[in-house]
Amino acid sequence: MIDAPSVPERFRFLLDAARPPTGGVALSAIEAEVTPLLPLLTELPIEERSRGDFDSFQFRECFTVLMLLGRRLALLDLTPSAAVQVVDLALSSIESAEQPSTDAFQRRARTAVVEGFVRGREERVSEDAQLRASRSVRPLRMDSNTFALIMSGVHEPLALSEHVDALGRAMLDADASIAIVELSQLGEPNRDRARAIFAADEVARMLGAVCIFSGVDPRWRSAAADARIHVDELQVVPTLAKALERARTLETQADAAANPKWRALLDRLRR
Repeated sequence: MIDAPSVPERFRFLLDAARPPTGGVALSAIEAEVTPLLPLLTELPIEERSRGDFDSFQFRECFTVLMLLGRRLALLDLTPSAAVQVVDLALSSIESAEQPSTDAFQRRARTAVVEGFVRGREERVSEDAQLRASRSVRPLRMDSNTFALIMSGVHEPLALSEHVDALGRAMLDADASIAIVELSQLGEPNRDRARAIFAADEVARMLGAVCIFSGVDPRWRSAAADARIHVDELQVVPTLAKALERARTLETQADAAANPKWRALLDRLRR
């Protein structure tokens, strides 16, 4: 006597036979996402599935898990139609021809998967936008002695720390002594982001350099206070233009201090 295939085995067979368009995602990756859900679907009473009474905790839990499955399929970069096809295969794997119709349950299940898929797609679009924004940020060389870090949008604290480190490396390689960090277009200030971005001052000090911050509005001051950073002890100016002016002033002062005799002689010759 041959044992009937298990539900996971039936799903694997159906998935392999249907081969939905996955955009290059391995069927094994889809199987890994769906298989843990199958026991939960199997435990749902067939009578309630066919009756359309989905108010019990068991069904609410099931639809929540289906939403999470939809999210995961979106993060795998499946298309909406492929995600719906996958959940149809999962539902087919738990049913048999002898069972009564469960069309209402299947519709609710598809709806839950689509809702989760939409949320997952929004997450992926947001992540991709953040990644593109992160990759586009580079320290800008303003002159021979000054680099600026100008950012816009929302960046995670880790990304901000990486940008600050890149600023430090650029200054070290060029033997620059002035850094400018522009914050006016940087979004969603909080304690962790403030720690990451204001660490540029410490990086500059370690290099024997100066860091000037511009665009530090009340939101960033509040976030800095939450991080126990004393903004008033830093070099802060209202705008990027003012930061460039401050940088030129500091550079002029440094040149004068480094070459006082030559400056004095030049002043005498100009008289």
